[in-house]
Amino acid sequence: MHRRSFLAVAVGTSLTAGLAGCTSLLGERSPEELEDVKPDRQLSPPTLDSGDVTVEVYTDFTCPSCRDFQSDVVPQLETELIEPGEITYRHTDFPIPVEDEAVPMANAARAVQAETGTDEKPAGEFFAYKRVLYENDYRSDEALATAAETVDVDPDVVAVALEDGTYYPTIAADRERGEDAGVEETPSVVVDGEFVDDPFDTDEILAGVEDAS
Repeated sequence: MHRRSFLAVAVGTSLTAGLAGCTSLLGERSPEELEDVKPDRQLSPPTLDSGDVTVEVYTDFTCPSCRDFQSDVVPQLETELIEPGEITYRHTDFPIPVEDEAVPMANAARAVQAETGTDEKPAGEFFAYKRVLYENDYRSDEALATAAETVDVDPDVVAVALEDGTYYPTIAADRERGEDAGVEETPSVVVDGEFVDDPFDTDEILAGVEDAS
């Protein structure tokens, strides 16, 4: 299923942009594309480290607030929580999408994950590639494919995934989980099952992790 039909069936709802982030007016849906999906098109959520407390971040690649979260909050979480091994940091795709590129960008990043993931590092170079996309605002198919070279992935790997919509079922499954959890905007941060009121308040995230430890 290509991006247009996926957007219409799997992610299509009434959409709007909120002041605190990218907000979706969610509706009920039952995506048929999640049925009988081949295992190689389903990937687990990318994670960093393996601490006892899970911090899950729901993200749309085209959401400006998500870009700000990546640049302003993630480095602090890396220093204070991820590198010391305090948490498991989990990325979950939640394309709203405010812009059509949201799903293809997520698809491209998952192609990098699938190509570079190992038993010791299941996310592979997903997070490095994600950072490159945010820092350079790469959005076109050509740019997404070329950007793969920065993490030592053959651009053709991403190009084929973009053409085939390879990981759209993974992205749809992520979004389904987010809807079930009550996610309505991006970025949304969930610490040990509890939503953080302000995803940009690092102290609130730290306090949530401490309470859950």
